[in-house]
Amino acid sequence: MERAHLAALACLPDIKVMSLPGLLNLAGGPVELWGIIAGGGRRAAALVGADRAAEWREACRLMDPGSIIKDLRRRGIGVLIPFDEAYPERLGAIYDPPPLLFTRGSLLQGKRPCVAIVGSRGASDYGRWASESMAAELARRGVVVVSGAAYGVDGRAHQGCIRAGGFTIAVMGCGVDRVYPAGHAGLLEHVARSGCILSEFAPGSDPLPWRFPQRNRIIAGLSHAVVVVEASERSGALITADIALDEGREVMALPGPITSPLSRGTNTLIQKGAKLVTCADDICEELPHLPDIKEEDRNAGDVPGELKDGEKEIIELLRRGPRGLDWLSVSSGIPAGELLPLLTSLSLKGVILEEVGGRYRLLSKI
Repeated sequence: MERAHLAALACLPDIKVMSLPGLLNLAGGPVELWGIIAGGGRRAAALVGADRAAEWREACRLMDPGSIIKDLRRRGIGVLIPFDEAYPERLGAIYDPPPLLFTRGSLLQGKRPCVAIVGSRGASDYGRWASESMAAELARRGVVVVSGAAYGVDGRAHQGCIRAGGFTIAVMGCGVDRVYPAGHAGLLEHVARSGCILSEFAPGSDPLPWRFPQRNRIIAGLSHAVVVVEASERSGALITADIALDEGREVMALPGPITSPLSRGTNTLIQKGAKLVTCADDICEELPHLPDIKEEDRNAGDVPGELKDGEKEIIELLRRGPRGLDWLSVSSGIPAGELLPLLTSLSLKGVILEEVGGRYRLLSKI
């Protein structure tokens, strides 16, 4: 019953999820809080203000907690609450843990080490390559890769983990049913199939700017370590690093050229004491005991799924050696806009890898 009422409370219009724990404490629990709001009157007004109490009372009249849970399950969306065994222990230990999580995909089983890889949306070729290759190597060692599904470093970290057959978690700044950013629709579907998408925001919630700094505490809270690959001086990745420090997590950073604005944030972190990392070995040194990974599991990402006609043509072209996007587009006759999703799909299947400089290299021996 608590699960259904928490989900319904999170679906109230314009509710601030971070204020929900305080309201629950004052009311005595989710069932009690729902009853107060649904009943309206002075007590509801005292809790949330007269205007909000009237608005939420009307919203409660149109909602049924039990029906909401059933509808979410029908849509493949789960609801995780702190009393659940699957609720991440490390996340529950932070200063302000989320009162509930909406999920799509598989829940993480066991106590595998988690590493967050975060960085700039406008990452350089070097940053995209580094995040993808480090995530793939971490995945082969049984490490869960956590990130925020954004363009740039985040997306490449998820891709690298999936390519290596690993488990990745995408923490959203919107509802788990929203495709954001739009260009990552295919990537998010892969994450849902081979990992987990989660958010504290109710399904349907828009990707509003204030929600992304708030979700960063979940990225840090889930992780044993946070690795910043590239970040400008005002990057949101630095917010994640600050939260990680406050919560006692390891903070690491990839060094970069002193002339690059994208390296100013990471180089400053290193100056302040963050561990300098250049490979997965540097990260794993700071993690708790890693699980033993069988050789066949290490190579799980080398087995491609079913290939489309366009993907087969790209593979044949790359047998000649690494090539760039423009060359592949001209040689295949596929416009660049249509070619990029095919290249992303092949990367997720572990068939190709984008190298520094934007060239694609064939990995699989098919």
